[in-house]
Amino acid sequence: MKLLVLGATGATGRLVVDQALVAGHTVRALVRSPQKLDARPGLDVVAGQATDFGDVTQAMSGVGAVIGTFRAVGGTVITRFVELSSFAVLRERLSAPATLMSRVKDKAAAEDALRASGLDYTLVQAVRLTNGPATGVTKLLPESATLRMGDTVSRADVAAWMLTALTDTTTSRRSVVITG
Repeated sequence: MKLLVLGATGATGRLVVDQALVAGHTVRALVRSPQKLDARPGLDVVAGQATDFGDVTQAMSGVGAVIGTFRAVGGTVITRFVELSSFAVLRERLSAPATLMSRVKDKAAAEDALRASGLDYTLVQAVRLTNGPATGVTKLLPESATLRMGDTVSRADVAAWMLTALTDTTTSRRSVVITG
């Protein structure tokens, strides 16, 4: 599948790009600073702003899916959007210490916009991200679970999970919380 990755130079975005290429996907990365990504087969790096509608629309041409690892952006060409959000937007599910730490109004607004769109999406609300190696273990937390600051998942595991979510119809038009 040909993917567009937004946020491809970030800590999780880089892992999404790496894992997607290893899995045989073709990746287009829309980035502000193309020099931040090494050229390699299967990777098309496009200079632009993920917050600019024209740049995103042009970058989406010919792709089958978008994976965003920062903020959601609009579009009507894609068939699937997998967005990395934050568990902190789920304020009603947070433990008391976690509630005090959460300040994510922009993420919540982006999620609301994506839910209101006609896109097929999965919102991934990962618990606290670590830079540890992939373990191959991720769990979907039930909606009744209280989210705590001690819950963690590696960025590498989140990247792998986001790639599988592209074709997982059970997460279509849903928000899910994942942990390690």
